[in-house]
Amino acid sequence: MPVVRTKNYVFWPDGDPMVGYDRNGVAYIATSYADSETGSIGFVGVQKSQDGMHWSQPAAVLSVPETVPVEGWLTVDTNVGSPYLNSLYVTAVMIGPPGVQSENQVVVSHSHDGGRTWSRAQAEPIQTYPANEGFTSMAVGKDGTAYLTWQHCVGTGPAAGCKNGRGYMVLSKSSDGGVTWSHPTLMTAIMIAPSPCNCYAGLLPNTNDVRVYNYPAIGVDNSSGPYAGNLYVVMYTWTGTYMQVQVIRSTDGGSTWSKPVPVASASDAHDQFFPWLSVSSTGLVGVSWLDRRNDPANIDYQAFAAISADGGQSFQPNVQLTTAFSNPNVNGYPFNEWMGDYTGNTWNGPDFVAAWMDSSNGIDMQDVVGGIRLR
Repeated sequence: MPVVRTKNYVFWPDGDPMVGYDRNGVAYIATSYADSETGSIGFVGVQKSQDGMHWSQPAAVLSVPETVPVEGWLTVDTNVGSPYLNSLYVTAVMIGPPGVQSENQVVVSHSHDGGRTWSRAQAEPIQTYPANEGFTSMAVGKDGTAYLTWQHCVGTGPAAGCKNGRGYMVLSKSSDGGVTWSHPTLMTAIMIAPSPCNCYAGLLPNTNDVRVYNYPAIGVDNSSGPYAGNLYVVMYTWTGTYMQVQVIRSTDGGSTWSKPVPVASASDAHDQFFPWLSVSSTGLVGVSWLDRRNDPANIDYQAFAAISADGGQSFQPNVQLTTAFSNPNVNGYPFNEWMGDYTGNTWNGPDFVAAWMDSSNGIDMQDVVGGIRLR
């Protein structure tokens, strides 16, 4: 990502890499930019390419005056029957004002013309600390409905700022191409792994205070199968002794949600973290995550995956994606407290493909790709 210069600021890429493709084969990449002087003002910038070799200059597609974006997401509507086919959606939590950062808000920008023009909409009113938002994720249904999820910390009472460890996964949706968004509704409550500050992001046990962000990754069944239209969301919750990855589902467009279903067997009582989820063109639900089950000391992890063929009601036996162990404390970061949060997965026809952070080289974190061949 290149540097962006304006009259008053120089903006540097600041993280949260995002990627998407439309039905015309156009690739889009995005990231958050922050001013190089203070890091307290910024925007989400998007570039596009027809061939993967030549890229447009970054365009500031999501910005709110006197704020900086964090924990964003980019998605593209690739559903052939959608009235908003090839539309782009970019979301982020906008935090400000500079020097105070006492307010935050989930905001979405959309484009219906291949990224030439963009319009911004609010997914919620401005939140004032200790109310807190984080970790946005998006997916689009085949009718063009856009679904947006994130973690919410309330602003009052014992759970204010998630300081009692309780967070809330919420959903907003748009049926008009991102022009308006529904009032956020509760999907499920989760517990956050303990940390010294009791903040909105928990810490991975037995580490140098490695943070574990909790993106409620959402997927939609856009198949014509028996579970068509189902929504699925994966996340972790703290059981009191370990992090447990779980999936919830909705059969009515997000109005109601099932009880959480663990993806691992009950015998797996070691930490499971950084999950992601996607749905195949035939309605299979795939989940990947990092898991410590094979380390008696509950430190090193491996990548695992599981598939559901019954609409998220149960998951098939877990598949181990890597034999090598990774130590979360060996991450190449100056104080070893940040291993990244760049897990993800997708489907390539019948094959489930996952990506995750891997430090099995003993030096730093590398992006590694693996998966399950179901042919």
